[in-house]
Parts: sequence; C-alpha cells; structure tokens
Amino acid sequence: MKLNQLIKLVFIFLSYLAFPQEVMDVANLNIKLSLEQTADHYYAFDEGDEIIINFNMVKGRHMKLFEITALPSNIKLTEFKANKLENRKIKVTKKGVYRFRVFSSSITNRVCNLRIQRKPSKEGNVDFNTDWKWNVVKDSTYIPYQKDSLVGYNTVKYKEVVRELKETKFEEVLLLDRLEKVHSVYNTNKSRTYIKVILPLTETMGLKQEKILAWSYWIGIGKKSQEAYKRNVKALATLSKGIVTAYTSPLGAYTMGAINELFINNSGQDIQFYFMNDSNNAEQFMNYQQFLQFDNGKVINSYGKHFKPNKGVFYIGLFNDNEIIPVNVDIKVVAIKEIKIYENVTYDREKQEPQYVALDKKRLEVRETRFRIPVE
Repeated sequence: MKLNQLIKLVFIFLSYLAFPQEVMDVANLNIKLSLEQTADHYYAFDEGDEIIINFNMVKGRHMKLFEITALPSNIKLTEFKANKLENRKIKVTKKGVYRFRVFSSSITNRVCNLRIQRKPSKEGNVDFNTDWKWNVVKDSTYIPYQKDSLVGYNTVKYKEVVRELKETKFEEVLLLDRLEKVHSVYNTNKSRTYIKVILPLTETMGLKQEKILAWSYWIGIGKKSQEAYKRNVKALATLSKGIVTAYTSPLGAYTMGAINELFINNSGQDIQFYFMNDSNNAEQFMNYQQFLQFDNGKVINSYGKHFKPNKGVFYIGLFNDNEIIPVNVDIKVVAIKEIKIYENVTYDREKQEPQYVALDKKRLEVRETRFRIPVE
C-alpha cells in the first residue's frame, strides 16, 4: 500500500516537472472613472483555470465597487470601497465568460490599475483565447389572437335633431338723445363735461342669440344742428315710404348701411368731443389730466359709426374752448342689435353600420436572446 502511494506521488511530481504551470497576463488596465460611471470588461476562461487579480488605486482613495461575475449571474467576488487587492485567486470550475466591473461614485476623477492573470491547469490550454463573442439564440412561438372580419352592413334608422336658424332680425335701440349745455372758459363752471352711454344688454342662450352690430352718433351745436337732423328724418321717410325697415331714425339707417351720408350744419360755434372707454379716463379728462380715447374731433356738426365697444359702457367728453359763449350740444347715439332665433328640427336619418365577426388567428413571433460565450 505504501509502495502504491509512493508511485502515485512520483507520477504527480513527474507530471508537474513535465508541465510547469505558467501565469499569463490577460489584461493590465488603468481605468479612469468619474461620478456615477461604471466600467465593464469581459474575458473568457477555461475550466480549471485560476484567475489571479491585482487591484490598486492610482488616483483617489478607493472605488465604490469592484465585482467579478461568472456570466450570466454567478458573483465570484464583491469588494466595496476597493483600494487594494493582491494576488486574489478565483478557481474556474466551468468554461465561460467573466465580467470585471468597477464603479465609482466620487465627484472627482479616480484611476485604478486592474491586472488580470490566468494560470492554466493543463498543458493543452496554455494558448487558450480569452476573447468572447455574441451567441444569438432564436426562439419561435405562435401567439394566438383575434381579428375582426367585415361580413356586411346593416341599415340603421335614427332621428337627428339639428339646430337651424329660423329668423334673423334687427332692432334699433336709442341709447342717447339729449341737449347738453357746455359752459364757456371764463364761466365759473367748468367748460367741459362728460356723458355716460350704456350699451344694451344682449342675450346668448338657448335658441336666441343677440349681439350689437354697431352704433352711430350725432353731435351738433344748437338749433341749426337740430334742423339738419329733422331734414334727415324727412328724407328717410320719403326713402322708406311703404317699406318695412329695421330702423326708425336717420342714425339707425346710417348704422345699418341703408344710407351713406346725412345732412349736417356747417356754420356756427364748434365743440371738441372725445370718446373714452371708462370712467377713470373720463375723470382725468374733467381734471385736465392726460387720458386715453378711441375717437375725437372738433366739429360744428358731425356723425360717425363704431363697431367697438359693443358691450358695457363708454363716455363722451365735451369741451367748449370759447372764452365767452356757452353752447348747447345736441347728442344722439343709436345702436343696432342683431337677433337670431333658432329652432330644433328633427330629421329621419339612415346610416350603414358595419358588421364584424371575430376570427381566431395565430402569428409567428421570433425572439432573439444574445449572451456572451468564449470564442473557442
């Protein structure tokens, strides 16, 4: 028995002498990483190999993590806050690819040196190729699904309610008709004043919709202005005799576009007028301060049309620059309101509805899986 053991030991010793085990470099890397960076390096090893690891920090205290994994997921070594590993050995029990991972969480750049060596276990794999390649495996499966198939159409009768315009009419609204006295400059009263004009309310709800299309004004001084306006009234009566119209006054007809010009008076005292959007500007006008306006003029007798503002209020400021003579200003404002009346009308309709049946089908789905394997 002792002789057999001795022979066996001699045989092992002779084998060792016949194949001196060499340590060969696989990689010698300087790895530079900054904040939240990871470096992965992959190498193949043969069964029986011994992996020898040397890890040293070149710059910085440590790396957050150094890890070695036998793919796909067999972790062989994990080192947190790695700063030095000296001749750390890992035995390869199965031919495969190993991943060497270094991770840094430092906000400054860090550099480490990683030296990877292998000691083969047998003479035949001294020249083993440590490179790797992708291996692609395709897996084909049939996925069942349903698909709707058109088989025809059905005629479906239904009722549709349509909102239709029944009637459109126009209404003339008198907003202002007054004689306003404006004092002279040397009078103890101010030689300026203003008048508030309220635009008519409109209704927009249900089957009725209203809006202000436009409004027109007439500004003139004294009796001659009034006589000119009466002349326009007579002319309008002659023009529209026997005709049903949406307007009742010369200003209304002008606002509607039925007439383009009105008779005016061109002799006598004049007045300065200003149209303003709000009461603040009207008060500033009265206090001789700067104010905003959207129309103005210095006239004996004049008229005009505006489309805005078309809701709310506006103000007419009047200024008499005559030092001695006061004036009576004839002011008229007329708006035209458009009124639309709708009705709900029910119609009998038909439509074609497609008819489908569900068909059971299958489709071929090919999935590819890639993983690293040794080149040899």
